Amino acid sequence: MKNVLLLAVLFLALISGTHAQSTLHVGVRSGLQMSTIQQSDLLNELTPKADYNYGNTTAAFAELDFGSNFSVQAELGYAARGFRYDLQEDVKIGDFEIPLGGRADFRFNTLEVPVLFKAKSGQDAVRFYAQVGPYVAYNLNSKLTARTTGIINIKLFETNIDLDAINYNRMEVGALAGAGMEINTSFGRIFLDGRYQYGFTANADIPVVQETFRSRGISIQAGFGIPLN
Repeated sequence: MKNVLLLAVLFLALISGTHAQSTLHVGVRSGLQMSTIQQSDLLNELTPKADYNYGNTTAAFAELDFGSNFSVQAELGYAARGFRYDLQEDVKIGDFEIPLGGRADFRFNTLEVPVLFKAKSGQDAVRFYAQVGPYVAYNLNSKLTARTTGIINIKLFETNIDLDAINYNRMEVGALAGAGMEINTSFGRIFLDGRYQYGFTANADIPVVQETFRSRGISIQAGFGIPLN
């Protein structure tokens, strides 16, 4: 992970040195992460369909502008990813139906290093952009929380998951794509964007049925950057 970040910084430094007119911004971003996993049709038959789980995503970034229409942005961030299974069943007592069920929330605390290429258009003060690029992520740890749902919501238990014991693939490679808007001011830039995250690496390989699943996510975040030159 440190080597990936170092390579991203060296990449920005290299292209910055070859473009004297470039401008470097540094800043932070934060927002809402909605994540789940993509399952095969077979896994959907064996287990409930995985729903979205919600968490925070936060990162520090360095964005290098090349004129007003193109930039490259490298980030070092944290994301609370995961997924959940909902089990719902109505129990009929006489003429009444009582909703009973449960929910299992899987949470993964993840470090991620994206490198995004951004194409921009618009006026100097307000610009719109599209962005795309690869990322490398590392799952630090995981937690499972089980609770009842329906007319009564009670936490049943919460436990840490040993990712190494279940042969979970901590390292992940994927791609990000999205769009946003930035407002440029005399003291820096403010931006708001949305992203779609697509994991290429299989997070887990289930040997009995020879099935895998991969992470997916949607995020909305706001940020602020200041120019260094």
